[in-house]
Amino acid sequence: MNSNITPQVLVDFYSKLSQLSLPEESIIFAPPGPQMISYGQENKIPLLNICSPQVDTNFFFILLEKVGEIIITHYPYLEKECRQIFSALPTDISDRELFVANVFKPGVNLLTLLKNDVSPEAFGFLMTHAVKPLMRQLGKIAAPAYDLEEWMKGSCPVCGGRPSLSLLEKEVGKRYLYCGLCEVKWRFQRLGCPYCANPESQFFRVEGEEKYRIYYCENCSGYIKTIDERKMEGTADLFWEDINTVHLDILALREGYINIQPELPLSALKQNGTD
Repeated sequence: MNSNITPQVLVDFYSKLSQLSLPEESIIFAPPGPQMISYGQENKIPLLNICSPQVDTNFFFILLEKVGEIIITHYPYLEKECRQIFSALPTDISDRELFVANVFKPGVNLLTLLKNDVSPEAFGFLMTHAVKPLMRQLGKIAAPAYDLEEWMKGSCPVCGGRPSLSLLEKEVGKRYLYCGLCEVKWRFQRLGCPYCANPESQFFRVEGEEKYRIYYCENCSGYIKTIDERKMEGTADLFWEDINTVHLDILALREGYINIQPELPLSALKQNGTD
């Protein structure tokens, strides 16, 4: 949204978002039968494409408003756009139910379900952060349906999004990818680009920060930050590692590489060229 956002603003913003409490029943996922699970695993189909979760309509709109107020507090320049979005949200019960039912359905443009035109960029920003706590909860309850050690694909097994981070685990350096949306971690090949499947990739380090690597691909110009647990004590909290390493994103961008953001199951984001 704004290239001048400081890391501390991001930390404060996500700290506040992390304090939002979600009841266990706020999102319900009924996994499909064994045959469909086997088919999905074999054909690398994200669980969200097989079975949509159910979200309580009233709770979602309450959550949306709370997230909007947090955004306004930390990013005041977005207040006008957020207020316009609040005014454009459906108000009839049936329209609200339709809106929420389509939030997690890939291919649905949620902008068409609003009463008025709004900024697609601001709408995408608001929806991303309103959906995130629900997606995190979905990741916890849905991910066990698949064998994450066997997924071996450059997109999330739960939501289909692109990874925002990778991890070299402490024991033998196995490589795992991490979805910044639903916070699921899955196994991936040790070398290669998760974005374009190029089998070759390179990395560079930052002096004085040995636990971090930035892998980059000369084929698609994508990059992914990587945490090497073998270079640190304990285990990495990937959510906060992602937030606290914004300086690595800035460095990679300055080197000409592309920050390929995680994709949402919200095609509204595609309207402003962020796909």
